[in-house]
Amino acid sequence: MSELSRLKMRCRRGMKELDVIFQHYLEAHYPAATPDEIQQLDELLDMQDPLLFGMILGLDPVPTMYTDLIEKLRHAHD
Repeated sequence: MSELSRLKMRCRRGMKELDVIFQHYLEAHYPAATPDEIQQLDELLDMQDPLLFGMILGLDPVPTMYTDLIEKLRHAHD
């Protein structure tokens, strides 16, 4: 299984909204993602959906190490 296929499977969440956000991110940003960014994405995908969605919406604080990635997720569809 390729890294992209693995991430696509992990990006399938319990919330349709997160599915859409991650799909847009993979299409727009994955081809240029650094190994560090992919590692951060894996770490975010370990989080519970409500917390992850809250960080993307700006309702929950974002740990500094994820700030850039969360911004990309917020604007992947632009």
